[in-house]
Formats: sequence, C-alpha cells, structure tokens
Amino acid sequence: MTDEASAPGHENPSPVSEVELLHTLVEDGGFWRLAPSWVPRTGYAPPTPAVLRRVAAGLRGGLER
Repeated sequence: MTDEASAPGHENPSPVSEVELLHTLVEDGGFWRLAPSWVPRTGYAPPTPAVLRRVAAGLRGGLER
C-alpha cells in the first residue's frame, strides 16, 4: 500500500492552497453536509483573514502532534 501524499505526481499542497480549498468548500456549502440538521445554516458572519489564519495555524498544529 502506498501513501498517496508521497507517491510520485502527488505533491502536498501548500498551506495557502489548503486554506483556499477549505474556504471554497465552505463557500460552496460543502460543510453543511457534515453538520447535523439541527445546526443553524444562517446568521454567521464571514470569517475574517485573522480568523482564517488562526484556523490554518490550528490545523497545522494538529498535524504536527
């Protein structure tokens, strides 16, 4: 079994592109299929750049553990 991330032709995306991918997923509504139906779908403020930086840092920190 091979690790896709280390297989030739499968480069790891940069942290910036991972944040962009997450942002695109949320913008397209893809997040909501992961949330229970009782979670409100409206009324949230768009994330600020500072919030996105904290999320990205937290995700990177979780990968390093």
